[in-house]
Amino acid sequence: MKPMPKIHYIFLIIILLTQLSGKAQSDRLFFEFTSGGGRLFPTLKMKDLAGPVTFFNGKLGLKTMGKKEWQRVYNYPETGIGISHNYLTTKSLGNPYAIYSFMNLPLFGNSKLKINLGMQLGLTWGFNPYREQYPQDVVIGSKLAVYSSLNFNTAIPITQRLDFLVAVEAYHSSNGNTNKPNKGINMLGAEAGLRYMLYRSTTLPNTNPVIPLQKESKIVVFGAWGWIKESTSYPSGSSVGSISIGYNKIINHISGWSAGVDLFYNEGDLYQTQNDHQLKDLLAAGLFGGHEITFDKLSIVTQIGVYVVNPCHSDPVYYERIGLRYIISKRIIPSITIKVHGFDADFVEWGVGFVLWKTSKKLNNQS
Repeated sequence: MKPMPKIHYIFLIIILLTQLSGKAQSDRLFFEFTSGGGRLFPTLKMKDLAGPVTFFNGKLGLKTMGKKEWQRVYNYPETGIGISHNYLTTKSLGNPYAIYSFMNLPLFGNSKLKINLGMQLGLTWGFNPYREQYPQDVVIGSKLAVYSSLNFNTAIPITQRLDFLVAVEAYHSSNGNTNKPNKGINMLGAEAGLRYMLYRSTTLPNTNPVIPLQKESKIVVFGAWGWIKESTSYPSGSSVGSISIGYNKIINHISGWSAGVDLFYNEGDLYQTQNDHQLKDLLAAGLFGGHEITFDKLSIVTQIGVYVVNPCHSDPVYYERIGLRYIISKRIIPSITIKVHGFDADFVEWGVGFVLWKTSKKLNNQS
């Protein structure tokens, strides 16, 4: 008897996890399957790799009903977990799988045609990583990478329990430069499929009003550390890190703004600049501005900065940061972000933040 393929084990795990999380909410549980195609756009201009791709997605999810306040703020989004299988342009790249969490945010709550902004984040594997005997495989330098996607999707009812799905999306896979080379993979595509509601609830959503917002201002300092693995360009593992101090202002239930100063430490710059191992050759500084989208205690951070000092002159004058932060107490904020130059990841920042000062003001009306 042949052993069960690994993909079957993954589906079993997903089903078991969803059953456990859905016992109290089984009337909103759904399963969907979609397939589609698109085009591969490697971040490095490599015409021999750019080309058509096909992919398949299976998801198990829940339609939220406003039990928690953030669900009402976001118009009762859908959340869940899924798995994807991709067939890339050339076999030399591999045919990767991905397992991820997803969220669909309704954009127009009262519209007859429900259009959602979909977000997916997880891990992908099955790429052929860089090996000296295959120098063309430079898109991913590791067997495991981060998988992310943004899409616009809609579900059109066919029957009481069956919906037709359509989506257009953009995918990105990268290991965050923890292993080199790491040019990353980008895909653009469209897909269609079916959703089956295991139970379609007759319970009305919770429409209790959202608690009035407390506008909040705070000063936060973040410290982070990371590394860049060995490669042909980096003869030894390189330590990287950052210290950021910024002013954050929450402006409504969904978003906030930030601005501040960054200080970066990067031993890898020595191999780019051929400078001596002196502190001034390892440090860069910049000014940043940013935005945060919040989901209760979780936030998605996007920032763009401009270098004031940078010993690596081959870098652009600007940089970006994107990632996740989670409030675990009033003053402690774990953080996972990626520092980026354009579409090219610089390094992953594994860090934690501390609130140095905070003030809040309760509003009389609802935002």
